[in-house]
Amino acid sequence: MIIVAGLSGSGLAANKKSKVIYKIPTKASLIVDGKSGKILHSRNAKKKVYPASLTKVMTLYLTFEALKSGKIKMRQKFRVSKNATKARPCKLYVKKGERISVRDAIFALSIKSANDVAIVVAENIAGSEKKFARLMTIKAKQLGMNNTRFTNASGWHDPKQYSTAVDLAKLSIAIKRDFPQYYKLLNKTSFIYKGKKIHGHNPVAATYPGAEGLKTGYHSPAGRNLITVATRGAKNLVGIVTGRASSFIRDRDMVKLLDMHFGVNKNPRYSKLN
Repeated sequence: MIIVAGLSGSGLAANKKSKVIYKIPTKASLIVDGKSGKILHSRNAKKKVYPASLTKVMTLYLTFEALKSGKIKMRQKFRVSKNATKARPCKLYVKKGERISVRDAIFALSIKSANDVAIVVAENIAGSEKKFARLMTIKAKQLGMNNTRFTNASGWHDPKQYSTAVDLAKLSIAIKRDFPQYYKLLNKTSFIYKGKKIHGHNPVAATYPGAEGLKTGYHSPAGRNLITVATRGAKNLVGIVTGRASSFIRDRDMVKLLDMHFGVNKNPRYSKLN
């Protein structure tokens, strides 16, 4: 694979409401050929970023790995702990003692980006979120994500949890390559839970021609992040955008980059800002 990675820091900014000093979100972008791993576009792609809920792609990877090995089953029910219910939003609002199927947990992670369900998955697979995070980091190293460290399953901000656009592209390629039977579930943009339709918040996955998913992410230190995998004809592209100031700008930048490398005209939805 042609992808390489490195690590660096970024500047500082103050969050006036909380009086906490945050690093300015790193604005990175990357387009990779999903088949060869060749980098087609790169901006700050080797710099340290906070993945936010892009972290959940690794949580999903380990979930798929457990399914493939037979350690867990798709219809198996995961028990919800009190600890999981204490997670901050975005949440599915599962309750202590409830049980959620592995299938619903996958959808809750990929579509709703539910932090409480991320903890449920971690605890049921590894015994604790801390142990699960260690497995996440080990798996990252095995996948060649040498500038990535995970400390939790949800992506809730921790300054010790970081990655790079290059490493996130490696993860995106790996989850499709290693688990094609489960990867197709990540194309869903809504699901039914307890009789209620739960919608996602990834317009690019929902509307971009050829999009296969993958994941949005946000918290203040990270900015607005997005991974998109898309296929048109024989060409498969993996796009990473991080550190944007708004979801619209994030989506616009992703669509512009994908359009450019698919060789198509400007997307009319974003043409006024191009």
